[in-house]
Amino acid sequence: MFSLQVPDPDWLTRAPVRIARELHLEASPAAVFAVLCDHASWPSWFKGMRRTRVDGAAAGAGALRTVWVGATRVQERFLVWEPDARLSFAVVASNVPGLRAMLEDWRLEPETGGSKLSITIGAEGAGIFAHAPGLVKAVVAASTTGAAGITSVFTPPGGAG
Repeated sequence: MFSLQVPDPDWLTRAPVRIARELHLEASPAAVFAVLCDHASWPSWFKGMRRTRVDGAAAGAGALRTVWVGATRVQERFLVWEPDARLSFAVVASNVPGLRAMLEDWRLEPETGGSKLSITIGAEGAGIFAHAPGLVKAVVAASTTGAAGITSVFTPPGGAG
């Protein structure tokens, strides 16, 4: 495994590569947060995620898990754990080289009819990839598009979501 640097959550504002997504879910922030905290359920809705494993405490800042997305295996440490509002986690190790740092921030806000889930991902390439932010962005974006699958959890049967 290749070790990555673990930046503070504010690093997202200055990360060399930033990807932002916004999803509108037909569920309360508490219901969405419950799904996000259920590590074992992620492969059922995060497209491309094959497996998850909790590596110690399952909840709270400092919790550690390993996830398998495609051929990539990464270990993630939760840095922020605010019930019903926010999760931030950093990739601390990967079986694939090329990243110096990667951080994801998932924020929930109530809105009419449910919740807004804002996902911001920051990344920085290592070695030769430090000089190819466009390539880093493309690879990270492709590996994290599965997050949108959470909408299927809250789409009413027969609904358009």
